[in-house]
Amino acid sequence: MERMRKPNIDAYLTVIVTDKNGKVVYRRRYKSRSFVVGFLNALYTVFTSPPSAQQWLVNPDIVVGSGTAKPSITNTGLTSQIGNGTGTGELQYGTDSLTTPITNLNNNSASFTWSKSFTNGSGGNVTVAEVGAYLATENAGSPTTYFILHDLLPSSITLANTQVLTVAYTITITT
Repeated sequence: MERMRKPNIDAYLTVIVTDKNGKVVYRRRYKSRSFVVGFLNALYTVFTSPPSAQQWLVNPDIVVGSGTAKPSITNTGLTSQIGNGTGTGELQYGTDSLTTPITNLNNNSASFTWSKSFTNGSGGNVTVAEVGAYLATENAGSPTTYFILHDLLPSSITLANTQVLTVAYTITITT
């Protein structure tokens, strides 16, 4: 008799640093261990809204920060989010990108990847120690934002001026 696997939802975090010429200078992949309660709250809102409420998931937003506090299930944001811009200590935030979900029938899994790039145009070094993600639901033009993931990097990443950090979350389900 074949043993049934435990159904699962996982997130994997990949961080890639490239230089101004696009050459990869750093790449790491980690298992994310930090879904926070906002993830369940966003799903609950969508699942329990009456059809007339037209709840939609909108505005995915990956963010980075310099905080070093251990993530907690009740986090509602990063400890210290890095600002978007070219000033001292800031990074230029790119656009969030999501891939179409891919199903693998051989191992009974499906996944999609959500990514965003951050360019250091500050003129100095910027250190990234934490990563997080937001989702929002929208009902009749009124958005509600949920902080859904918060990961502390095993070691901080210092971006030199002109380097680009790409952060990717791969969300995977298995049955």
